[in-house]
Amino acid sequence: MNRKPTPASAPRMFAAAEYVAANPGCPILPVAEHIGPNGSRRYGYAAVHRAIAAGLIRAEAGAGNRYALYPAN
Repeated sequence: MNRKPTPASAPRMFAAAEYVAANPGCPILPVAEHIGPNGSRRYGYAAVHRAIAAGLIRAEAGAGNRYALYPAN
């Protein structure tokens, strides 16, 4: 289910999508640290997961709990 980004969450979601577009195949951690306020992983992870749910980023499962992120088609 794709959710429409809300104005409050959209800037970090779009920042995550831009980071992934520049670094396809990257894991979630560097994206979360890059977009989270002051390098906050917690808020960064939330924004990345919202971007995935909104269809801005595509996540492919890897080994264990790891995911590789790619720009949405």
